[in-house]
Amino acid sequence: MKNTLLLLGFSLFMFSCSSDDSGNDNVTSTSDFLPLNAGNYWVYDVESDAAGGSGRDSLYVANDTVINGNTYKKFKTLNMSWGFYSSALANNGVRKVEDRLVLSGSAAVNFSEELPFSLDVTDLTIFRENAANNQVLGSVSDVLSQVYDENTTLEFDYTLTSTAKENLSSYTAGGVQYNNVRSVEIKLRMEVTANVEFSGTSFPVNIMPEQDIIVSTQYYAENIGVVHVVTDFEYVLSNVSQLPIPIDLPLPSSAAVHQEEILDVYVAE
Repeated sequence: MKNTLLLLGFSLFMFSCSSDDSGNDNVTSTSDFLPLNAGNYWVYDVESDAAGGSGRDSLYVANDTVINGNTYKKFKTLNMSWGFYSSALANNGVRKVEDRLVLSGSAAVNFSEELPFSLDVTDLTIFRENAANNQVLGSVSDVLSQVYDENTTLEFDYTLTSTAKENLSSYTAGGVQYNNVRSVEIKLRMEVTANVEFSGTSFPVNIMPEQDIIVSTQYYAENIGVVHVVTDFEYVLSNVSQLPIPIDLPLPSSAAVHQEEILDVYVAE
């Protein structure tokens, strides 16, 4: 059974206001780090230290889709995805703008089966060919509310950021050496507050202090696409056991999951 806590639900990329720090400097692309022709596919072996969290994903470019007047390439998976990266792209759109890859779409973020909600982005830059190391490519921040029960509403205050990392002349994943590899870090930082109705009064209770709960590094190889993804999910909740207001949280007090997606076979033309 897949881990119900987070990683499979954390398809980050969706429809909302997002800021793009990549600039409008009309930089021309000279390479292709994610070939977007229809029919291209990538098969990943997914390894996780979560019980039942390992499997195999097949991600492919399905067709064109139009979002807000722009044409994107729509990604799909053959089956429900196991990996963070495949989950993030599945059923969402990617297009190339100069030397950038931007993504729009929508998907679920599930801490547990009892707490489903969505994060949204529009044209979030997820890769830039000519970015400098540690250059922020894009970010989106928002506060989402989710009714948990008749007395409790949860607020998720988050920031999702994409940042360029190292450019590598060579990189090895799954025993295969790839040349001209660029890495990108996706980070989700979040704080969770419970607004609890008690005796006719609403009390805000911080149940998760602000912290990085997902850090995912994706390695893009020239003319191939993503060849390796390393994702760590971790959170620690506040200790609410001593509060005078009863709060029954629907998830463990802490969790830590390490996951890797390793490219096995592909067609990228």
